[in-house]
Parts: sequence; C-alpha cells; structure tokens
Amino acid sequence: MSTTENVERELKFEAGKEAAIPSFDSVEGVDAVDAASVAELHATYFDTSDLALARHKITLRHRTGGGDEGWHLKLPSTAGARAEVHAPLSAVSEGPPSALTDRVRIHVRDKPLIAVAEVLNRRTTYSLRSSNGAALVEVVDDRVTASSLRPGHKHVSTWREWEAEIVSGDESDLARVRDRLLQAGALDSPSPSKLARALGPDAVTPTSEAEPEPASFAKNSIGALLVETVARHRDAFFEHDALVRLDKEDAVHQMRVAARRIRSLLRGYRPQFARQLTDPIERELKWCAGVLGGARDAEVMALRLDALIAAQPTGTISKTTRKHLLAHQRDAYATAYSEVMDMLTSPRYFRLLDSLDTILAADHFSKKAKRDGSDAICSTLVRMHKKTRKTEGKARAATNTYERDTNLHSVRKECKRIRYAAEIANKTHIDAKSGRKIKRVRKAAEDVQEVLGEHQDGVITRNLLDNIAVDVAEQGGDASDYQRLAGYEQAMADVAESDYRTHWKALRRAIRALP
Repeated sequence: MSTTENVERELKFEAGKEAAIPSFDSVEGVDAVDAASVAELHATYFDTSDLALARHKITLRHRTGGGDEGWHLKLPSTAGARAEVHAPLSAVSEGPPSALTDRVRIHVRDKPLIAVAEVLNRRTTYSLRSSNGAALVEVVDDRVTASSLRPGHKHVSTWREWEAEIVSGDESDLARVRDRLLQAGALDSPSPSKLARALGPDAVTPTSEAEPEPASFAKNSIGALLVETVARHRDAFFEHDALVRLDKEDAVHQMRVAARRIRSLLRGYRPQFARQLTDPIERELKWCAGVLGGARDAEVMALRLDALIAAQPTGTISKTTRKHLLAHQRDAYATAYSEVMDMLTSPRYFRLLDSLDTILAADHFSKKAKRDGSDAICSTLVRMHKKTRKTEGKARAATNTYERDTNLHSVRKECKRIRYAAEIANKTHIDAKSGRKIKRVRKAAEDVQEVLGEHQDGVITRNLLDNIAVDVAEQGGDASDYQRLAGYEQAMADVAESDYRTHWKALRRAIRALP
C-alpha cells in the first residue's frame, strides 16, 4: 500500500461556542481569503487497551469526510510539529493498514489495536492566500463531539476549537494569524490533540507499570552513567525498529549497533547490574544482533565486492563475474532480511522489547552501581583487557590460518566491547584526568577494532570467493576471476594483520596508564 508523508505545523486554540471567527483580510501577507467551506468529518481512533500510542504522543485514526479521507498516523517530530503519514481509505472494519502499524509496532508490539474514541466534527475551513494565490495558512473552525469508547471509561464531550496550520507560508505567517485569533478571544489550547481531549484528562499518563521510572543515582556514580548511556542506546534501538521494517538504508546496521552496545554494557559492567534480571536480556540481545547480523553482513559484502571489482585494472574482471557476484549478494540480503522480518514479528522479539522497557528500573541494578564512576570504568577496562590479552596470545600461538583468523576476530570483538565500555565516560561525571586516560583507551581500542575489522572482512570475502570459485569450476565455468579476487582479498587481510600489531601495543600502553 502506498503512503504519503508530510510535516504538519499547526497551532490549536480554545474558542467559545458563540465566538465569531475573525477577519484575516488585514493580516500582513494575506491578500485574499477563500470562501468558507464546510465538511462533516467522522474519525475513529485506534490504540491498545493501555493507550501505548497515546502515551508516546502518537495518534492513529480512520477518517471520512473532507479532502483527506483515509488512515492517518501522526508522530512526534520537531518542537511544535508532527509528522503525518497518510494511507488510502479502506473500511474501518478492516483495521489499520500494516503500512502504518509497522511504523509504531515498537509501541504496539503484539497487542491488538482497538477503537478507543470516535470524533464527529463539523469543520469550516478558511484558506489564507498570498498575492500570487498560494495558500499561506489554513484556519479551521471545528465544532466537535467526541466519545471515549474504552470499556469502563465511556463518556461524551463537546467543544469548539480553532486550528491554524502552515500550508506554504512560514512561522511568521503563522504567528500573525495566531495574534489575530487571540485578539478575537481565543486561548492557546493546552490539549495536544482531539484524541487526548476525547479520552479525558487522566486517561494518558507518561509512564506505566510496563515502563517504570529509571533508577536514580549520585551524579558521579557508575550507576548514573549506565542509566544515561543504556537509555540512549535503547532509544536508538527502538527508533530503528520502524526503519528496519521499512527497509531504510543503514537501518539494520544502526539497530544492530544499538543492540550490541547495550549488550556490551550489560556484559562489561555485570557487577553493577542485578544479573538475575539482566543476564536474560543480554542473551536475547545476542540473539537479536545475530539475526540482524545476517542482513548486515550481506550489505557489507555487496559494497565490498563492488569496491573490490572497481579497484581492479580495467578489463581484468569480466562483466559476467561482476553481475554474478552482485546478484549473489542481493539474493543473500533478501534471504537474510526475510529472517529479520520473521524475528521482528515474533513473540520472542516482543518480549525482548518488554524487558528493555524495564531495564533501567532500580531493581535491575546492584549496590555496586553506587560506586564512583571513574574507579568502576578503569577497573572494568583493566579486567576486560586482561581477557583480551589471553585471546590475543592464542592468535599469536595459532598453528594454522583458520585458528589465527578465528582468534583475531575474537580480539576484534573484545576490543569493541572495551571501546563501548570506555565510551560511557562523560565529562560531566568523570574527573578530567581520568577522562583523558579513558579516552585514550577508547581511541586505541577503536583503532584495533577497525584494523581487525578490515582483516575480518578480507577473510570473509576471501572465503566467499573461494567457495564461489569451486562452484563455478564444478559447473565447468571459468573460475579465474574469483580466484584472482580471492588472492587480492587475502593480501589485504595480511596487510591489516601486520598493521594491527602497532595498534595493539598502543592499547596496552593506554591500559597501563589508567589510574
């Protein structure tokens, strides 16, 4: 189903039942006002029984009448604005279309969407136009009858409100129209939407039992840093849920990064968490990141193969080889993305989201979360590096390529965890001296991670090309292009392995310098 999107910038006003809509003829910039048009609007609003959408300032409605009949999803955007997504009209009995519900599944999860309110509205519209005929601002006069449909909360309310919305004008045009409406006796509306007013003043609360308030710790404690950092990465994870469902560019990558950052913090700072509650979350994040990893690896491989072929001398790699490789990766991504979508609609995934809702609650932290932030970070980094040194030693002692590559990949992952553990340091919470030393550890760990990431990408690409070469040869084809590219990738992996030694030594020095 096709959808359209736009950003809505409007102001709402309370108006007396007998108030006269003012004249806008003398408003600066307004050259003409269209004759008033009247429409009867009938809207049905959908939400979960516990108003998960309304709690997040989201409205989902089916509306008939007027010039924009259909399904409308309104989402918070920048200050004073809302993003609106419109889908074509269908029968209300069919329920909201997936093209809209996919965008809010992070809040709805596997709960049913039910009709929670009905709004009948007699709307009179005035279009304010500039000298060139463009509609600057649209003013509407709404006479509303709203019914709450929630079991045990049914009631009917009526009111009148005025709205002013930018069409092609700007904020100054809207401000001048606001002044005129206030002069006519209007008041700025305290209600964010018709739905909020229909449901009643006490229906929507900012939190629920499912989303408790985060734990509170002293500013310089490790607990305060963990709450702040985990919250940021959890928000990023939630934000990218809808983008992954829409298959937006880089969304899988960013969602996976957020999952791995949270998991790394739960793992690296285990003493500060109540492990009986957070260890299961860590395991589920590992599962989630693993599923996302299949699609992400296919994305990376397609880009790498394209760049690899482009780097070869003209004419050395045939068009047939390039076409075959890119088609192979498109198929790999399609298969992996299908697995991602299966995950995103599974009860297991929705329960992971439920657990992330409560991850910042006080009962998810141990008494050690009260520890000084600088001390906790430094001791954590030393402990994590000690483990990584053992893995690095196994890589150096490896007697075959597979064993060495496997251990170097483990070193890379462990350095990434060190980097994430160091990134938690915030200059407003950590003393300057410790902060500088922790920053050096973060940078050194990132350098090791990046150069070994290049090594791992080379190893994976080499293995892929080797396997394809075998398949092509078995089918009687020419495998020389694939073998040539595999050799090039092995050479690049060897260069990265050589470079990593320098960065590894820098990380060891940075760790030793910690207080």
